[in-house]
Amino acid sequence: MPTQTGTPQQQKKRRFHRLNVLLELALIPVAAGIAAVALPLSFIPRWLQKHREGSFRALLKSRGRLINWQEFLRSMHDSGGTCIEEKFSPKGPVRFWWTPEDVAAESPHEIIDWFTMRKGRRSGPFVQWCRERYTSADTGSAVLVDAAFVPRRQIYALWAECRSQTGPARWVEVAPPEIIPQVPAPINTDAPAKNTASSR
Repeated sequence: MPTQTGTPQQQKKRRFHRLNVLLELALIPVAAGIAAVALPLSFIPRWLQKHREGSFRALLKSRGRLINWQEFLRSMHDSGGTCIEEKFSPKGPVRFWWTPEDVAAESPHEIIDWFTMRKGRRSGPFVQWCRERYTSADTGSAVLVDAAFVPRRQIYALWAECRSQTGPARWVEVAPPEIIPQVPAPINTDAPAKNTASSR
């Protein structure tokens, strides 16, 4: 007489458990395949952003509007002027510009903080004015600072120095027209691809 291996309910649970194990084993190659495809794809937006920013720097360099970090520091300490921090999102990308002008004094519009500015509250006129006068690749007069490999602590140190107003240099944050609600963005090559480059 065959021995009993358990009640029908217990046997059903064991069969169900074996089925689950087989299903999980079968899904391992599928999950590995998805990961193999998804991981490289996750780097594409970052690569596109770096490529776009590199092309933008090359364009400004060809127009004589690119300086390195050391030249920028000398200009800020010797001539003053304003560092314009053009921030496309809290996580970047960020562009740093230098102009010998005092942007806050020259601006005919109110300058508000960046987090309020990016929401479009009273920021449209200043954002457009700043783009056209300073940061446009076509009509702007400010020079782009090549800060791609500058440590954050150096950027923050200069920011703190400018904020203290102990020297002639000033610091202004601006949101680009491309991210401001209800502000039409100029049709040019100024906007980078959206993604995550670090801010300070």
